[in-house]
Amino acid sequence: MAKNVLDLLMWHPKWDIERCRISYLHRGACRNLKTIRGSDIERLERGFMILRDGSSIPYHRVVKIVCDNSFIWKKQKKGIG
Repeated sequence: MAKNVLDLLMWHPKWDIERCRISYLHRGACRNLKTIRGSDIERLERGFMILRDGSSIPYHRVVKIVCDNSFIWKKQKKGIG
């Protein structure tokens, strides 16, 4: 789950969330996808993250997390059957 990965990136001394990019579904954006920097995140709440500009993004919209050009997490597509 994206929340667990973001918590780890935010609080574990090995990781630096400011070196990460988070892509999420955003209707109206190019390809309905928008990417923010980890430094744009002010805090993590139970069901969503709060950005420094005051907006919020639900975790279920996060599709991938990349740090230092390496995939850290990617949302799994739901299969049929």
